Amino acid sequence: MPTRVLYKVLLQPTQLGKSSSNRNRRTMQLKKLILYPSLFIDCVDACIHSDILADAVDYEAESWSLTVEHKFCKKQDKRAVKRQDVIYELMQTELHHLQTLHIMAEVFRRGMREEVQLDTEAVERVFPCLDQLLLFHHAFFAAMKERRHSSAQPQGHSNYLIQRIGDVLLQQVGCFSGATFLFGKMKQVYGEFCSRHNEAVSFFKELQQHNKRFQNFVKQQGNNSLVRRREIPECILLVTQRITKYPVLLERILKYTQEETEEHADLSKALAQIREVIAAVDLSVSEYERHQRLQEVWNRMENRSAAKLKNGHTFRKQDMMGPGQTLKHQGLLLWKTATGRLKDVLALLLTDALIFLQEKDQKFTFATVDQKPPVIALQKLIVREVANEERGMFLISASAAGPEMYEVHTSSKEERNTWMRLIREAVERCNLLSQDQRICSSLEEKLQVYAELAALSGRTDASLVQPRLLVQPHPEELPQAAVLLAAALQEGETLTYTVPCRNKHRHTVQYSTCLLWLSLCISMNPFLCLCPFISPQAAVTIQDSCYEVQRLLLQETGRPSPRAQRPHLPSIRGNTLQEQEKQRNLEKRKEEVAAAQRLQNRLRQEKERWERECQARESQQGEQESRLEERERQCHLETERLRRERDELDEQLEEYQQSLERLREGQRNVERERERLENQQKLLQSWRHSRQSSLPTVIPPMVIPLDGQQVRHRPELTPVHSFTHNFSIICLSAPAAPLTNKHCND
Repeated sequence: MPTRVLYKVLLQPTQLGKSSSNRNRRTMQLKKLILYPSLFIDCVDACIHSDILADAVDYEAESWSLTVEHKFCKKQDKRAVKRQDVIYELMQTELHHLQTLHIMAEVFRRGMREEVQLDTEAVERVFPCLDQLLLFHHAFFAAMKERRHSSAQPQGHSNYLIQRIGDVLLQQVGCFSGATFLFGKMKQVYGEFCSRHNEAVSFFKELQQHNKRFQNFVKQQGNNSLVRRREIPECILLVTQRITKYPVLLERILKYTQEETEEHADLSKALAQIREVIAAVDLSVSEYERHQRLQEVWNRMENRSAAKLKNGHTFRKQDMMGPGQTLKHQGLLLWKTATGRLKDVLALLLTDALIFLQEKDQKFTFATVDQKPPVIALQKLIVREVANEERGMFLISASAAGPEMYEVHTSSKEERNTWMRLIREAVERCNLLSQDQRICSSLEEKLQVYAELAALSGRTDASLVQPRLLVQPHPEELPQAAVLLAAALQEGETLTYTVPCRNKHRHTVQYSTCLLWLSLCISMNPFLCLCPFISPQAAVTIQDSCYEVQRLLLQETGRPSPRAQRPHLPSIRGNTLQEQEKQRNLEKRKEEVAAAQRLQNRLRQEKERWERECQARESQQGEQESRLEERERQCHLETERLRRERDELDEQLEEYQQSLERLREGQRNVERERERLENQQKLLQSWRHSRQSSLPTVIPPMVIPLDGQQVRHRPELTPVHSFTHNFSIICLSAPAAPLTNKHCND
């Protein structure tokens, strides 16, 4: 580790500082590293931190609008600003993702190798395909960074405007979707990484529980400022989620990109390709999960588990994990017995078979119900619904060994429909295997013909014609396919494309035996016959021609001494065979032309139907658009009317509020006036009461004749007038007390 650190520091002195003072400081750090080896760990973290944060300075702002100058941003329209913000977000998140990958590689993986001292296999289980991901995302970010530098504006150093980003995305996403990039296709890389996500997390937890050194390492890295308290499972989850972020960002960039431009076309293609990659990754994850489930079931089966098939062959446990076998679907089903009982079974739909298992003592075995085989070959398998039973279905195996019918039930109608759809799809994919069965049957028939021919020719050598096929469709033991294929190829190189009819009769059986070897090679694997000297079509033609030759030879065998009676017979027979071959080829060509014409007519009809449907859809779309426009216009009118009504109501409400305010003000004035009058009345009453209480209790009657009229009208005075009159008398009876202003006022 020290040598590696020193080498890295010496190679990259300018990444940590660009000035001479920084270089001097770096030299001092190197001297300290040499004198004090304990500082190596801090130096490693510092170097990694400097590498990761080398480009982070340019992406510290939250958006592009805050990165460029304010005047430059104001010159752009809103759509351009929003588009640049999304592109900036894409580059910023890509940098963060790259930082996460660096942390996983340079901190966690390096520490697990050097400090925890785990082997390469264990580290690879936690971080699969990490180097390939680092290389790809380094190149991706470097391409976007280069585009940013080339888009810099001359007005300012920090101002830039990226006009084209679709070509960069299209080029890099092409590495995702299938182009070979450094260590492999990124579609497979992300598929493998995401598929092994759960396995990596489980293995991490297992290490954390049983490895004390690994526990200390994880605890130590929890305090590392570079890691920022992120653990390994969180980093793995971030990597698996990154690929799902690209479609969202690309859709947002497309939203603010002008249509019918090259940039828009490139972005659309990149978006379609990244969606294709995500679909492929999901498919890889699904296949891996199904393989894991099949592996779990296989591990819970007994090693000697086997099932007897209808044709006499034996299906063993090892056949479930054979080459080409994949799990398509699994689930619990109810197998209906002859007595009407329903038995729980675990159904496994494989590539070419449907298997029923039953669980016993935490182990799986092949189900045994009514002496029926628990393994159903998908060739000639028919699936039918059960009448008046929405959760039942019939499985009818129409094999040559004898038909069998199974009645199974599911827990719901939807589950039954799913099973029926998947089984039918699997049956359709088994057409190639059925073709192999036909080839095998044809070879058995030809083998019988060759045996008869050998017997008629007087040859009894068993090495020329085997009494059985060397390669069986369901062998109990694996055949030596490599030896058979090598012998067939070596002997087939000596064959020619024409039938050697001019050879002597004694070479016919030997030639037929050679052709049989080649036919057996084709039956083993049709793709293995694609060698430089022969093709499948040529091999079939040779077989048919040879079969016709042998049939004619068998017919001529019973005739006595054909050569002596007709010396020119071989040439005539050869001409006849050539004419028959030409006629057969001509008929085949006619059939192919007729089939091509039928296919062309069908395609033309499909095209016309598709054009009619497109026209009908366009007319419907036009009508819908016109209706929508009319409805939109009505909505605008209704909105305008409602707006006017709202304005009128607002004006009326304002008038009502003003009137209400005036009424409230008048009411408050009336209340104040009434209070004032009540106060005056109370004051008057209190004054009267006080005056009455101040008068003497008994006042002798005094009659002061003022005039005769006043005396005469005295009895008619009211109490108030009498009070006033008495008060006047009192005032007159006290001449010594002159009236003051107060009394006058009262």
